[in-house]
Amino acid sequence: MQFILPPRERLKPNNAKDPLPHYFRPLLGHLYRQRLQIGLDLLPTTCNHILEVGVGSGILVPTLTAAYPNYTGVDLELASGLDTLVNPECAATFRTLDLLDPKAMENTSFDAIACFSVLEHIQDSEGAARTLARLLKKGGTLVAGYPMVNPMMIAAFLTIGFSRIDDDHVSPPAKIHAALARHLTPVARVSIPPHLPIRASLYQCSAWTH
Repeated sequence: MQFILPPRERLKPNNAKDPLPHYFRPLLGHLYRQRLQIGLDLLPTTCNHILEVGVGSGILVPTLTAAYPNYTGVDLELASGLDTLVNPECAATFRTLDLLDPKAMENTSFDAIACFSVLEHIQDSEGAARTLARLLKKGGTLVAGYPMVNPMMIAAFLTIGFSRIDDDHVSPPAKIHAALARHLTPVARVSIPPHLPIRASLYQCSAWTH
């Protein structure tokens, strides 16, 4: 599945911290787009219904709604204009959702879940992992992406003005991975840059199933 970058004028941030502008910067934009691409490569090529957790500006909506017949996008806050990004052949819905709500989307499950750059912002990794596992159908695929914590990543964030990244990234990768592993089975893990060890990388995506 190839990531489709929507035109900048069609996207609106869902809050002040949305990284939307970074996707369109000459050099940094390549890194931001590549982190989504490595996650998309782990999703199943076919499935009936996908859930995107952390829809943000909707930057992945055109890609995911072109690939799957049913799509649900959720976030704590929804940006305006998300419906305009949906492929007309896809049945799509958007709603607010808190992963730490034990009753979130009760009696609902999905064939695939995409969750990029969300879990590092949640202190209760266990609660978030429990909800994701509950929402994933047996045999389904969850793909989670999150930044690494190392000097290279800290330096990268400093270049874009984030001097206190720990204020936003409250859960490190090892904590997130351990929480997911208590509820799901790991299938694959990839990172960028691709030829570095995971611990020295900037961003990683992991695939999980029941």
